[in-house]
Amino acid sequence: MERLVLRRLVLLGTPLALALWEILHPQPRGVAEAVEQGGWFMWFHFAQVPLIGLMALAVYLLTDGLEGRTASVSRWAIAVFAVFFSAYDAAAGVATGYALRSAQGLPAQAQAAVHEAVWDMPGLSLIFGLSIVGTAAWVVALIAAAMALRRAGASRGPFILLILAGVFLLGGHPFPFGTLAFGCFFLATAWLELAPGRLPSASGA
Repeated sequence: MERLVLRRLVLLGTPLALALWEILHPQPRGVAEAVEQGGWFMWFHFAQVPLIGLMALAVYLLTDGLEGRTASVSRWAIAVFAVFFSAYDAAAGVATGYALRSAQGLPAQAQAAVHEAVWDMPGLSLIFGLSIVGTAAWVVALIAAAMALRRAGASRGPFILLILAGVFLLGGHPFPFGTLAFGCFFLATAWLELAPGRLPSASGA
């Protein structure tokens, strides 16, 4: 029973928390607003990094007990996601927020220079590559998990929701796409975990 509670806490609680958390993602417009929200931008991503790790664990738990190539692909891909997306989140989120927060109190021209530097940073460095690899790994992991679960007897609903969860994150993790991605994952796992006749791997036995 304790194992089942912990499983569902990760599988259901993590995506629901992330879906709601992404609604609060700062999306500043203009230099002044970006600098003003720099501190929140930094702390938001500090909190998000462990949630990303738990999200990777949730995807892993989906195929726990399943065998086959697609299940293995999903597990390997979600490990890549955990490493690369967490690194991207820390570098592009925490570092950007820290730089913008540090620009508070500077003259407007200096703030504009800092803003331009940090906003161009992902496109000029390996940080953008971390995002691409991490997001691509998420898509592969979710599609492979959906296929593995479908072959194991899951209904079409969770299959479609998991694929949507993978595809939506291609639009980025801030609201609305992040909320849609993690929201679809939450609905899929709730369907698998709570519906009568759920898969043996979801029973916590």
